[in-house]
Amino acid sequence: MDATEIGLWGVPLAMLGGAIRVSTPFIFVSLGEAITERSGRINLGLEGTLAFGAMTAYAVAVMTGSPWLGLLAAAAAGLCFGLFHGWICKFRGVNDIAIGIALMLFGSGLAFFFGKPFIQPSAPDLPAIPFGGWSDIPQVQAALNVNVLFLVGAALAVFLWWAFRNTRAGLIVRVVGDSSDAACAMGLNPKRCASSPPASAARWPASAAPTSRSTIPAVGPKAFRRDRG
Repeated sequence: MDATEIGLWGVPLAMLGGAIRVSTPFIFVSLGEAITERSGRINLGLEGTLAFGAMTAYAVAVMTGSPWLGLLAAAAAGLCFGLFHGWICKFRGVNDIAIGIALMLFGSGLAFFFGKPFIQPSAPDLPAIPFGGWSDIPQVQAALNVNVLFLVGAALAVFLWWAFRNTRAGLIVRVVGDSSDAACAMGLNPKRCASSPPASAARWPASAAPTSRSTIPAVGPKAFRRDRG
């Protein structure tokens, strides 16, 4: 067998590499929504935040040549979406689910509109850690070439689990989400406490957007026309 052929090992390696690449942005999305829901809110607009963050990261990376500046720009875009969601949901009679759906459509629309000029240019990638350096087989090296944000997301998941149980901020978020009456009895402002976590949490989905920015061309206007026949 040729050195470049890996036989049946190709299937699990392809699954592993694909799972790592696809799951990276969704780790941050899940962590951000975990914070939001712990505070008693539901933000269904994370898909729009992710799409707009991906467009922002890609555009900034193309124009500046720095993927790290693109990452910061995506986080800033996500923060703006989260601030708006947290601010508008504190008013009486406002439904956070409806606002989330509106933000999903709004963010996706903005990404499609402003992302058109950046479909063709190629942006620099974030660095990856070559865990497959021990092998001489290119397929193994490619499958184990892990984006640095995947490791950051895994570490943040452990930290968030610990923070919800052992830090003052984490316990406050849990109390506000579980019972506003208990929060008021502790001298907390439920509206204020419930508005801050979604704003900060929305940065996380957008921060993972650079790993998913390659999906923008596939979901542009031409793709919609193909789906409609």
